[in-house]
Amino acid sequence: MKAPFILHIDIDAFFAAVEVMLKPSLKGKPVIVGGMPDERGVVCTASYAARKFGVHSGMALRTAAQKCPSGIFLRGRYHIYSQISRRFFDFLNRLSPGVEGVSIDEAYIDLRGMQYLYPSVYQMAQSLKESVEKEIGLKVSAGLGFSKLGAKLATEVAKPGGFFFLGDERTFVSNLTLEKIPGIGPHTLLILQGLGIKRVKELESAYPSIWKKLIGPHLYSSSRYPGNTQGQAKSCSRETTFPEDISDREMIMSHLAYLVDRLSVYLIEHHLFSGRIEVKVRFSDFSTFTRRTTLEFPTSSYQHLWKTSLFLLNQLLKKKKLALRLVGVKVEDMMRQRDLLPFVCLKSEKLSHGVSDIRKRFGFSSIFTGRELFLEGIYPVEREGMVLKTASLTK
Repeated sequence: MKAPFILHIDIDAFFAAVEVMLKPSLKGKPVIVGGMPDERGVVCTASYAARKFGVHSGMALRTAAQKCPSGIFLRGRYHIYSQISRRFFDFLNRLSPGVEGVSIDEAYIDLRGMQYLYPSVYQMAQSLKESVEKEIGLKVSAGLGFSKLGAKLATEVAKPGGFFFLGDERTFVSNLTLEKIPGIGPHTLLILQGLGIKRVKELESAYPSIWKKLIGPHLYSSSRYPGNTQGQAKSCSRETTFPEDISDREMIMSHLAYLVDRLSVYLIEHHLFSGRIEVKVRFSDFSTFTRRTTLEFPTSSYQHLWKTSLFLLNQLLKKKKLALRLVGVKVEDMMRQRDLLPFVCLKSEKLSHGVSDIRKRFGFSSIFTGRELFLEGIYPVEREGMVLKTASLTK
């Protein structure tokens, strides 16, 4: 039988695990990262002790507080999580040239070509898992499969902290309910359930063409193998829920400017350029809108990212005459190389790189744009940036 060579690794309850590592007295306690229990916003990560109470990522903080009154709520420190994530991916890239980053704490590894270094692919996967844990000081879950989908599902079985090999991948996937398949969104799920389709095998039997489109590529096409992305995520976003709804346009713009600034720094630190940008707003009635556009040229320049995101924000604010609850921004189509660019772009990027160098030496808060300074009276300022109330800092 052909050996499985796709390994999926996921750091367990990443943000919460880092907080426990930094403060061992939190071990075994219900740690909830994302904000304070009386604040608006959502849970970013919950420890497994908190999950036993029904707390999960994306849940409103106030709901989490009701479900878990003994929970230890923390706002989180993204700059620390980012440093550990960087170590995680640097280490994976030393192990294999075929690493595909999925998020800040999750990756696929193509093990083909490494089988001669170990007695078996299973021992190799187990050894790599243990090596990663030793390197970053955190427990990880790992799954071995014949495809990315199989490896991902094997990891879900292995959680928390285990290792699992999915032997009969096709049968396992066929028996799954549709909501457990990555890539099937809520809208598609609702349509299929309306047709009486609940499991993958029912979809394959009743609508083979749809199965081929939704499931087939995960199991049989070349996309089932990790790409050589060197840990590079496909997109990166920053968003925050405000402590109170905001109507003041200048204050909304100040929040957006700070989030764009964080994204610009991320791109520069990872030697990436963004080809597209998206802005997201959520009004006080919880209606949510997004608008995106392709940039004139791929860039990491704060000036160009800010100019485009401000245009998108102004378009979104025309949707309703209501205060905002949340604002966010995302960069997409990230790349490491690009074609010849106009001089003005290079000039702006040199300025952004200069600012980034200053921050590397003296901390992110050593220099802000004028617009960002309006936030100093609202949020605490630490060396590595402002502590937003309920920042969702995701990739």
